[in-house]
Amino acid sequence: MPITNANGIELYYEVHGEGGPLLLIMGLAHNLLSWKKSLPVLAEQFKVIIFDNRGTGRSSRPETPYTIELMADDAKAVLDGAGVVQAHVYGISMGGMIAQRLAVNYPERIKSLILGCTSPGGINQVAPGGEVIMTLLSGATMPNTPLEAAWASVPILYSTYFIENHRDSIAEHIETMIEIPTPVHGIMQQFQACLAHDTYEELTKINIPVLVLHGDADRLIPVENGKMLADRIKDSELYIVSGAGHLYLTEAQKAVDEKVIDFLKKH
Repeated sequence: MPITNANGIELYYEVHGEGGPLLLIMGLAHNLLSWKKSLPVLAEQFKVIIFDNRGTGRSSRPETPYTIELMADDAKAVLDGAGVVQAHVYGISMGGMIAQRLAVNYPERIKSLILGCTSPGGINQVAPGGEVIMTLLSGATMPNTPLEAAWASVPILYSTYFIENHRDSIAEHIETMIEIPTPVHGIMQQFQACLAHDTYEELTKINIPVLVLHGDADRLIPVENGKMLADRIKDSELYIVSGAGHLYLTEAQKAVDEKVIDFLKKH
């Protein structure tokens, strides 16, 4: 299995399909397996590169501090390892923060950008309620099994409607997510990196095609953040996933994948 080295660690990645290169960057505590359902759809038309961020999956899990900038350098190293000069980049949640930093620091490496359920960070972001943060942290740090921790975070990751009507889909996603559990220190280091993230003033530098995706029932990263990104990035396109929570990729996978493919085909 492919491994590349970056910033003193090993990063695990995979390449699927053929076509224009598409780098997928996953969010907090999630590894590349969380792309499981979208991967085959996207790989039918693109050369899809997926990887485990530092602290997750089969990549190294250092206990030293993480930053979004450091993880953007990791993502660039994955492109280098895969022999890709320029790629479309799609990041979700923390992965969207990494994608923003990648676009600001290495604009020549990105053909187009997709930002899902993410935030510009800093003092201008719209923060979630305190109870949301407490639920997230208690699920990650309390002495629960990975399965218990994952279920504890469900109320802040999915819409109420989806929780009440699609429990089987949630259970399936959780089983995939915890196949390779993320250690507590990995979650906390990634969380600290997210807290320090701030690209608000730099977003106007992004001058490539951008699609912003966001569920309007997102409790973890409120939808106002997606609207803010679209307002700050020139000529970007905003797609609101009606009724979806933070994990819109589970709640509306087919519709979102179709939107992503349509956007990428245009660029």
